[in-house]
Amino acid sequence: MPAGDAEGTGAAAGLVVFSPLPPTRSGIADYTAELLPALGRRTPVTAVVASERDLQPVQGAAVVSEVEYRRRSALHRLPHLYQLGNSLHGAHVYRAALRRPGVVLLHDTVLHHLVEALTLERGDWAGYEAVMAESYGPAGRRLARLRRVGVFSPAQRALLPLHRHVLDRSRGVIVHSRFAASRLEVAADVPVRVVPHHLSPAASAHDGLDRAAARARFGLPGGDEPLLLSLGLVTRAKGVDVALRALARLKDEGVACRLVVAGAEDGSMDLAGSVREAGVGDRVHILGWVPETDFFALLRAADLLLLLRFPPTGESSGVLARAMGSGLPALAYDVGPASEYPDRFVEKVAFRADAAGAVAEAAKRLIADRSALRARGEDARGALRRLLTPEASAERVLAALREWMPAGMLHTNDIPPSYRTLG
Repeated sequence: MPAGDAEGTGAAAGLVVFSPLPPTRSGIADYTAELLPALGRRTPVTAVVASERDLQPVQGAAVVSEVEYRRRSALHRLPHLYQLGNSLHGAHVYRAALRRPGVVLLHDTVLHHLVEALTLERGDWAGYEAVMAESYGPAGRRLARLRRVGVFSPAQRALLPLHRHVLDRSRGVIVHSRFAASRLEVAADVPVRVVPHHLSPAASAHDGLDRAAARARFGLPGGDEPLLLSLGLVTRAKGVDVALRALARLKDEGVACRLVVAGAEDGSMDLAGSVREAGVGDRVHILGWVPETDFFALLRAADLLLLLRFPPTGESSGVLARAMGSGLPALAYDVGPASEYPDRFVEKVAFRADAAGAVAEAAKRLIADRSALRARGEDARGALRRLLTPEASAERVLAALREWMPAGMLHTNDIPPSYRTLG
């Protein structure tokens, strides 16, 4: 199909995708890079990154900077897909979504931190107040003014997600879970669709790596000692301190197991201090940030992923999808997006103020029957690889775009869509 004309209608063919891309250390960057090849097989795609220094080749799309995008007026007439999350990596996505209506694929339902970074951290109190007022009326304006004089609780970020001013301008919203959809503050005439988080194709590249070799790669103890894993950005909200207290309980009970913590620290907790306080320094391995190849190798080294985020913000965990698609079962709180996976894939515990005991008991029971635990992992791997592929995500995203954009605006190759979901 010629890039400039679709089936002789004179309409331009193609899609513009605003997103961060690798090597940016962002789950959204990885997600988009995995999705672009599948989108590109169906329609020409131009990916827009923040600046010239972010330009890197990516399969499935031409990549341009935000400045170059502004010069190319032909791109402005194409359908736009915004990969938006709660990070400054997506600041250019946020700005563009406000300027030009398109479809927002919302990876985090809470955008309050991003709005803060673009306003308050730059001394723009008026800008913050304007967004609060647009989203929540006189009450929002009052809260913004109270914050300026020091009256503020961090809980307000979760209670006031600050996404409505973006979503109400959109032609439709895509989220990864029913939980996220239920948390949206959006006008009644803005359609919402759930497209589950797909599995990274890179998961299968490490199928030949056995557990012993994976552990040796990181200098971890060999043998058959169970290994628990906390993987991803290390924040207080991710519950790493809960995992450490659970490990301490297991140690006191004489249960042999270790915990690996891999991910960059955001400064919200003193990880080394928490390890000392829990008294588990002999059983914890802190690896820091790891590149993607090591990320997947760690999934092969471990026996159980701990996913203990609270409160949930609507973010679907790419780590969880990658773990299950690599054959690693998970233990998570029974709340938020993780709770929507079948129980046979994810062991769930109820969240409570002191959850370490429940986490320890569940982990103890799971690692006591390693064959059953491995069977869970194999079951999850088969289902995710069959159903949650980037191809399936691309089909569902493009189906939404065709439905929500003006008639004839999006032209794609005729590839029959599949709407199977994980059951």
